[in-house]
Amino acid sequence: MLFDEKFEGFDERAYSAFEERKWSSNMFNMERLAVREQMKALGSLIHQGLSGDYGFFWDVTPHTPSVFNAKSVSELVLFFTRNQDEQRAIVPLLDSRISLPDQISDAGEHHRHATLGFRIDQQGCEVGLMLHSTAWLDVMNLLNRCRVPFERATFVERVRTLPAAVFFRFSSKEEIPASEFNGGHVDRLEEEVLNEEFLIFLGVRFDADDGEPKSGGFSGTCLEVLGALLPIWEYVAWKPASDFLEVAEESKRLRSAGESGTADLAVGHKVRVSSGVFAGRDGIIQDMDHKGFVRVLVGKVSVRTDGRSLQIVR
Repeated sequence: MLFDEKFEGFDERAYSAFEERKWSSNMFNMERLAVREQMKALGSLIHQGLSGDYGFFWDVTPHTPSVFNAKSVSELVLFFTRNQDEQRAIVPLLDSRISLPDQISDAGEHHRHATLGFRIDQQGCEVGLMLHSTAWLDVMNLLNRCRVPFERATFVERVRTLPAAVFFRFSSKEEIPASEFNGGHVDRLEEEVLNEEFLIFLGVRFDADDGEPKSGGFSGTCLEVLGALLPIWEYVAWKPASDFLEVAEESKRLRSAGESGTADLAVGHKVRVSSGVFAGRDGIIQDMDHKGFVRVLVGKVSVRTDGRSLQIVR
């Protein structure tokens, strides 16, 4: 994506474009468009300094109310994520595991992948790693990876050693300085992901009255923050070389325990999933079909799986 507009920063008018009374009105499209143009200019600068060998796909979310944002524009997001070929390649990984409504309930492309980027609303702006709780491929890969003790310790250490200003929002209501993150917070993150929808965020916040985002030099600050977070993005984002969608030993043990098939299963039973994205997690059977497939509610997520991969939890 090429863009020639000069980045000049974000002043008070940029934040006021996201007053609640304006969210669903087309009367304020031009205000939001002006912000979006500056975000595209910022994105062009960041892309030049950040991409390296990654070849990121990047974009800015729509500034007009539409079905893609529930007809309400409370914020705009500049995001960098896996390229379009990689995006297409991961679709089959989830199609057979997560029910369609849970995949398309949020149409925002930036909510389907681990991203690096910048978001702005009326209160201020944030720069960092953004991972929506419904980005199942990347979220569950991270959580499964953290079930391996060495990997959990590695992730915690990488977060704790980020620059001092970085904070971690790991639940819908909780955030802490990155330096205070520990293994217990990983468990809290998993609990929240399965039961709430929210934006997992690791980065830096600037309030609307902060002077730094008002300058054209703010692009350098963004590059510095995102550069520090790039190894974390690489750690979180699923790829064939770091596939933790199924924790092998745990899945093997549970699958062996559940080899008896679906004869003993019934709607309402509490079960443990032994394979796939949600391996090792408990849920409630919602539905079963004659082909042996079972729909299990894990937290608030509907998971479709072979009945032979389920173990009744007594």
